[in-house]
Amino acid sequence: MLRISKTLFALLIALMLMAGMVNAQEDVTLTLWTHDGLYVEFFSARAEEWAAEYHPDINFTFDFQVVTDVDTVVLSNLAAGEPLPDILGIEQGQFPRYMRDGIIDQAFVNLTDLIGDKYDEIAEGRWTLYNYEGGIYGVDSGLSTVAYFYQPAVLESVGAEVPTTWSEFLETGAAAAEQGTSLAFISDDASMFQMYFLQRGGQVFDVDGNFVFGEEANREIALEVLDLWRQGVDSGAFETFLTGEMWTATPIEEYQSGQLAGSIMADWYGDYIIKPQAEDMAGEWRIAPMPVWDDGEGLGTSVWGGTGFAVSKDSPNAELAWELIDYGFLTYEGQVLRYEEIGYYPTMISAFEDDRVVGFEDPFYGGQPIGEIWAETVTEVPVWYQSPYRAVWNDAITERMPLFFDGSMDAQTLIDEVIFIVEDEIAFDS
Repeated sequence: MLRISKTLFALLIALMLMAGMVNAQEDVTLTLWTHDGLYVEFFSARAEEWAAEYHPDINFTFDFQVVTDVDTVVLSNLAAGEPLPDILGIEQGQFPRYMRDGIIDQAFVNLTDLIGDKYDEIAEGRWTLYNYEGGIYGVDSGLSTVAYFYQPAVLESVGAEVPTTWSEFLETGAAAAEQGTSLAFISDDASMFQMYFLQRGGQVFDVDGNFVFGEEANREIALEVLDLWRQGVDSGAFETFLTGEMWTATPIEEYQSGQLAGSIMADWYGDYIIKPQAEDMAGEWRIAPMPVWDDGEGLGTSVWGGTGFAVSKDSPNAELAWELIDYGFLTYEGQVLRYEEIGYYPTMISAFEDDRVVGFEDPFYGGQPIGEIWAETVTEVPVWYQSPYRAVWNDAITERMPLFFDGSMDAQTLIDEVIFIVEDEIAFDS
């Protein structure tokens, strides 16, 4: 009887100690804001794993949200002294807003030292677009590199083969256009022009944020790109869409009719534009590398897009916030899972050796292992830089491109007006 009592007493003591340990757990709420629900999905899954493995002593609440017009909300909060989330996803096109007056450095953690040697594991061009005065302030969510999405049956119907160079594209496209088919489209969106411009080796801004688009080498590259576009538009190899039309059902309808054979776009275009809007075309698509310039100058691909995840400097949980980003985005397994779960391709070069990435045979593309296409050029992702004046450049390009398309403005005038507008704005602010 005494032995049983001692056993019960020991059990009670153990239960009391365990209860004390549970009660002693620290309560932490970790917050994340983004514009894209897929990031909420991904980080929610990773957060549970990470917390269980590395912080069983913390009782976490994960408050991850999609916030409408998130960057305007964040900048308004900063102006009003309101709190920010621990983690913020900054879409790359919005990053220049945070560069103005040094907001990005005042409000967010310089991640350079935390990234450390992992910098070299990631395609460099996915770091530099979040560079401010030598520091890195965001970890990118995907590769966003460019290829040619095309319909083999449409090309075959007009006797065309997949072009591998821009001269082949123009020649093949002109012949296809005579039969009522364009090979791809271009738009007035400055990001599309930049996509072609970066592939050729151009830079709008340098590493210090200086405007270098007007330097002779960059001006010549801009003119070369517009000459390519001019020839393609005039022959019908390229169809043109204004930005407001590019994201509507119009391109999809033209894919379906065979009026448009494909599109030269970033990796996300397939999963987030073609697939959901053209489910009935499953099996009819393939992907090929982006055509390259015939002289061998430039790169094998380009980029469009990206979201960099940043850590609030005033967050009481900044260290934990960084740990979660690191776990999700800068580990090999996290990179592969991001692709498997939400379709954003790895930025980590070694992850393109994983069969889960390069071996997946996508039924939408007729069983093609499409990861192999993106793997071919992962080391050729353009390195490029941002500036608070990027929006000025974007607007100047976008406003003039329709005039270029219809022939009422020539390439030199367009480029020189853009250079003047941006330089004038910079001078005004100086």
